[in-house]
Amino acid sequence: MEGTAKLATIPASETSGPPQVISVGLWRMGTASMAAAYDTIGLRPHHSLDMFDTPEQWALFEKAADATWPQETGSSDEAALFTRAQWDDIYGQYGAVTEIGAAFAKQLVEAYPEAKVVVVRRDFDKWWPSFRDGVAAPVFSLQGTFLLYCVLPVIGNRGLAAMRKVLGGFFGASSLAGIEKSAKETYDAYFESMKTLVPPERLLEYRLGQGWEPLCSFLGKDIPDVEFPFINEADALKERQQREVQEVNAKALAKIRSWVPW
Repeated sequence: MEGTAKLATIPASETSGPPQVISVGLWRMGTASMAAAYDTIGLRPHHSLDMFDTPEQWALFEKAADATWPQETGSSDEAALFTRAQWDDIYGQYGAVTEIGAAFAKQLVEAYPEAKVVVVRRDFDKWWPSFRDGVAAPVFSLQGTFLLYCVLPVIGNRGLAAMRKVLGGFFGASSLAGIEKSAKETYDAYFESMKTLVPPERLLEYRLGQGWEPLCSFLGKDIPDVEFPFINEADALKERQQREVQEVNAKALAKIRSWVPW
C-alpha cells in the first residue's frame, strides 16, 4: 500500500459507527498509514485526505473550531462545545477517528466513552519540520491566503478556513511564526494530557513499526494476513494539495464564467 493516497473501500456492513477507536496522532504522525490499518481490520476511517468531496464536513469542523477556541478564531458566536449528536454528524458513520480529529481529542474521548484510544506520536524534532513544511506552511502561505479570500468563497468551500482555525486554535496562534513558537509546548502538553484524560484500560501507546499484534490485540480484532500498511504521507498530502488547488481554481473559474453574459 506504499504511496497510496486513497483509502480502500470496505463493505458497507463494516463501515458504520459510532467510532470504536480514536487515534490521537497529530498531522504527519503516520495518520494515513493508521487510517489504512483501521480500514484493513474493518473500521471505516475518517481522514482529511478523503474530505475533498465533503465540504459539509469542513463547515462542521469550522464550527467546532469556533466553539472550541473562539478567542483564537475570532468568533463572536458564543456557541457551546459540540454535543455527541453534533460529532455524530461527522463521525457517526465511521469506525475510526484519525488525523484532524486528534485536535479535538478531549471532546471526542468524552463524547464516545465506549471508544478505545490509540496514541501514535513521532519524536518532536523529526515531526516538527515535516508538519511545518507539509501542513502548516501551505495553510498559512500567500497562495493559501489568495485561495482563502479570492477563490474558495466563489465555490463556497470552507476547507482552508476550517484548517486555519483548527491549527490556530490548537496551537494558540494566528500565523506560522506563532505556531512555531508554541509548537513544542503544545506538543508536550497534548500528549501528557492523554495520560490523565484516558483510563489505562482504554489507552494504547502504539509506535509505527510494531505491526498488527499490539493494535489488533487491544482492539479485539483478528490479525490480517497482509503486511501492515505504509503510506508515504508526505507524497500523498502533496499530491492531494496540488490536485485540490487545480480543481478549486477550475471550479471557481467555471462559476465566474457563468456569471458573465456572452
